[in-house]
Amino acid sequence: MQYPLGAIPPFCLLDQAQRLHAEERARVLRLRRGQTVIEHGSSSTDVFVLAEGQLRVLLFSADGREVSIRALAPGQMVGELAAIDGLPRSATVVAAAPSVVVLMSRDDFQSYLETSAGVAQWLAREFTSQIRALTEKIFELSTLNVRNRVHCELLRLAVLNGAVGRRSTIRDAPTHVELANRIGTHREAVTRELRDLARRGIVEQRRRQITILDLVKLSAEVHRLSGRSLGIFPAHDLSRRLPETLSA
Repeated sequence: MQYPLGAIPPFCLLDQAQRLHAEERARVLRLRRGQTVIEHGSSSTDVFVLAEGQLRVLLFSADGREVSIRALAPGQMVGELAAIDGLPRSATVVAAAPSVVVLMSRDDFQSYLETSAGVAQWLAREFTSQIRALTEKIFELSTLNVRNRVHCELLRLAVLNGAVGRRSTIRDAPTHVELANRIGTHREAVTRELRDLARRGIVEQRRRQITILDLVKLSAEVHRLSGRSLGIFPAHDLSRRLPETLSA
């Protein structure tokens, strides 16, 4: 099944001949919500590029507790670690919504890395972004209380979903359990903090939609409680990452 790859990285970075080759060899998979794409510990080495939807990278403890590592948005890749080092899969990957992924073999992926400087540079930037994000997560889990970790995760969701003025609406928002899994806590703590934010007029929640009513106030709350500005949300950068300036 063919799929237009011209606008999806890393395929859009290939020359015309390579792109035609990729379109002939790549496989397109349509995933239902909750479907597993990669199983932790498996020996598969295919690489998946998300074209539509959302994927989540997960680990599970011995007692079955789910730990959310990161979310993937369209244009991002997963499975590249096993394709590079040949080791078993380091995590489970699940479709968080109905999704479309483009699958390429390890051999094709390595060939594109070796022959396309654009693809190699793109992958280096992707790794750099992941390292920065994981560094922030480690800092938060090590030093911030649950309240501040909830605030940080809400700001991340705001950046992903965009904003108008000081507001950001997160549609099909994570459940309280899913938010808890992302920040290393339990559902009750997340529920308690979201209720407090709602009481203070910072957040509004209706079913699976969370609206952040004042991003500036929420960002200031993070700074007040942690004593620092998050590396991914510095004051000079937050308004650039969101569609409209937050200081208006």
